[in-house]
Amino acid sequence: MKNDSHSLISLFIYKVHQEQNMITVIQNRYLASVEFKKLAEEWLNRKPDIKNLLSIKETVKSLKSQLRRKLFEKNNFEESDCSEFEMKRIKEEIADLQNRVLQEISNEQEEYEKLTYLVQKWLPELPLLYPELGILNYMSSGGLLTCSLERDLLDAEPMKELSMKRPLACLEIQGQKVLLKGYSVCVSSEARVIEGVTKYHRAWNQQKEKSGLLQVLFLLFSKSDPLVYIMVPYYPGASLGALHADAPLTLEEALKVMKGVAQGLQTLHGANIVHGSLHENNVFAVNRKRGVLGDFDFTKSEKERAAANTMVVGTLSLVPPELKMGQPASPASDMFAYGCLLFWVCYGLWEKDEASSYKSHSSLCFIPNLGSSCFKSSNFSTEIDELKCSLISYILIVY
Repeated sequence: MKNDSHSLISLFIYKVHQEQNMITVIQNRYLASVEFKKLAEEWLNRKPDIKNLLSIKETVKSLKSQLRRKLFEKNNFEESDCSEFEMKRIKEEIADLQNRVLQEISNEQEEYEKLTYLVQKWLPELPLLYPELGILNYMSSGGLLTCSLERDLLDAEPMKELSMKRPLACLEIQGQKVLLKGYSVCVSSEARVIEGVTKYHRAWNQQKEKSGLLQVLFLLFSKSDPLVYIMVPYYPGASLGALHADAPLTLEEALKVMKGVAQGLQTLHGANIVHGSLHENNVFAVNRKRGVLGDFDFTKSEKERAAANTMVVGTLSLVPPELKMGQPASPASDMFAYGCLLFWVCYGLWEKDEASSYKSHSSLCFIPNLGSSCFKSSNFSTEIDELKCSLISYILIVY
């Protein structure tokens, strides 16, 4: 009798557990059904609106037509004896049209971002439904590549004094000076350049202005030559080389700038990108306060960039010994170039101070932890400590 009672109790408990499990299953299925219904309703309401994008493209097309006519008119004026007033007027009209085109392209990018979100979240078939919109091209280039903008539409001044190796041109857009860098490409190298620029842009996009990198604004093609162009901000006279020759940075300014460059390297290395082109003319001191690391030649490999003849500052080679022995470029080779550049900046300032005052020389002390002859004034201990901490933290994280 006792055993029968125990069996009944066990059976009862078993049935209760079965019932509880069944209730749990039903609850989970109910919640899943509610969630599915919610997602289905949201999906049904997510109808892609391409009217705005098509309208913007029509506006851009009209503005580009006007701009072409004005550029043609300007070329005719240059070949004839027209007054300076007329030439100034047409240049102002061209600048206004260029700004309007770029503003519309910014609006176009906003619409592409909305469509990109829909493709990634709800409607992966959207690029196949509207192939004429080029949604996949926009997504694959990180938003850099736009067919609405062409090199031939930009009235830019050639800058041969900056580089004899590739076409460089400068223009002002919406109050900002920008530089157009042309890269000669073939069918095979074009895809590699676009991929490299896109990867660089995505690294910048993680922190934007705080990334320490020079922003790539646009990636564009030309109808008149087999070149791909990138558009970047232009900071005339702000490179370390130019400042060192004309108006050297103070020690405090130099440390702030080099801290920004270290941040730029950390951003790139975090994205598995080796810069390989860190030299005095590729580091910019924006307003003498913020350090920005410039872009690099996207047609060359990391090793080719790191071993280029531009990798020298003064008489100091920026190429690390392991690279000279045939080893591949790495984040460590970037850090070698950074250390040499930091030494060059700080040692140059120390030499300047020593020449002007013995007292200045005696107030400086060597910083052994940085591994270079960098000197420290009591007035700038905070800046140097911050730079040391950021460098040490970065080296510990990456290496």
